[in-house]
Amino acid sequence: MLNYAALPDLIALAALVLVFRAMLRRHSGERMNNWLLGWIFILVHFTAQLLDVGHGAWEQTIETISLLSLEMGGIAFIRAGSRIDLRIASRTGLRIWLAGVAGYTLFVCWNITNPRLYYAATAALVVGVTIVSLVVRTRRSVADNVFSIAIWWVLAVLLTLLVYRGKEEYGIDALLAWIYLMAGVRYWQHFWRKTTGVLTAVGGFFAWAAVFPVAVLQELYAPHMVIESEVWNIPKYIVAVGILLTLLEEQIERAEHLALHDALTGLPNRRLLEDRLEKALERAERNHTRAAVLLIDLDGFKQINDNHGHAVGDNFLRAAAQRLHSRVRKADTIARTGGDEFTIIISDMTHASGAEVMAEKLQEELDQTITVGPLELRVSGSIGVAVYPDDAQTAEDLCAVADASMYASKRRGKAETPGSENLVSAPAADGHVTLL
Repeated sequence: MLNYAALPDLIALAALVLVFRAMLRRHSGERMNNWLLGWIFILVHFTAQLLDVGHGAWEQTIETISLLSLEMGGIAFIRAGSRIDLRIASRTGLRIWLAGVAGYTLFVCWNITNPRLYYAATAALVVGVTIVSLVVRTRRSVADNVFSIAIWWVLAVLLTLLVYRGKEEYGIDALLAWIYLMAGVRYWQHFWRKTTGVLTAVGGFFAWAAVFPVAVLQELYAPHMVIESEVWNIPKYIVAVGILLTLLEEQIERAEHLALHDALTGLPNRRLLEDRLEKALERAERNHTRAAVLLIDLDGFKQINDNHGHAVGDNFLRAAAQRLHSRVRKADTIARTGGDEFTIIISDMTHASGAEVMAEKLQEELDQTITVGPLELRVSGSIGVAVYPDDAQTAEDLCAVADASMYASKRRGKAETPGSENLVSAPAADGHVTLL
């Protein structure tokens, strides 16, 4: 005979695991692997519940598998949000942590009464967590690590008190509550944008953590109250919905980013540039300030592609974009608007001379060599400047003036250095190749 009451949840979890397995093909990575691993453990937990119809050793074995799977699933969810660095120290700490959790659970399920074993399992748990926390990579590593270590040590104190009072069976509920509470905390910390999916998943994890102490209170103070298993399992599905929503939101955000940014350099593309230029001009008119458009063309870039290939050319463009970006204020915009063409919007200028100062700084960057592998490459740059409202009154006219200014600069550069448009490769003293 089987416990058919667990069958609907088992089917739902099996379908969820298949969904995550299919999504793993498109969203590979450690985080996705841990999410999938977590749901596989939860699936094993429900499978054990389906088989939980025996007595004696069979019942203890199934209960052990069920609880361990629930705990390991929660730890996988914690890892998904913690960016654990699996170096030797972290792997060792993780093994000690898992050994502590598994040891405590085994002792409870098999009715071990020796308190020293429970104390040893509790010590292993907090020592393992401490080791792992010290090598976790997070955006706020110090604060996160201190918080993580402190909260697990609070759990260790609670488990010790429960064992001291002979209530070690309640330690399982405390363990599970702590594990899923930390899974929610780590999920919250992992995503800096608190989207609907993130809030749903975090709320689900917190509700999942609350299930265990609520179940204990219900058992102690309202033993005749019957709560169906479907009610206890609602938080699991809230977490699943939250994670799937998070993945969908990330996919939408990624698609929006690709639609508005250059794939090679990651800079805004022409579409986003036009929107920001309109806003910069509106702000300049409202605040009675100036805005400027700087159009930059890399003279001689074609020779890099012809002489060294497009892979070298792409790397050169990325490096050049990064250098130019380093000279631009956060309030301004730099975009790639052509193969070797960049456009910069400078906003909220008090004087028109600010655009010329920026152009000089950018020219200094363009005059520096850029190292791409064994090559040291350099190209000249032509920069055109147009200031609103001095040179033009509309975005279209402003870009046209900047374009004309850039071509005038290009012609002046060729007149001053005849033949500079034909770049020649020459070996450097160290064996590198310099583009002159």
